[in-house]
Amino acid sequence: MSDETLAADVVRELVAEGAAGPLLAETEIGPTWYADRWWYVPVDGTDYQAAGPEMSAEFDRLKLRVQAINDVQAELDGRR
Repeated sequence: MSDETLAADVVRELVAEGAAGPLLAETEIGPTWYADRWWYVPVDGTDYQAAGPEMSAEFDRLKLRVQAINDVQAELDGRR
């Protein structure tokens, strides 16, 4: 593990503690926000890696879309 990688079991612990947040709720593996940056699992399935600027920007856009979907769903469910 280094400043640019995190083991998957460490990320799971961070999510369970509430210190990290996955892009998609209820997912065990996927883009995760921790320590002011996005982390992702590369195609080869190794440890989580810190996302670069372009990938981080894409995760930010996706996070906004997920939030918009959640807001609409909450409204439809009468939770708002």
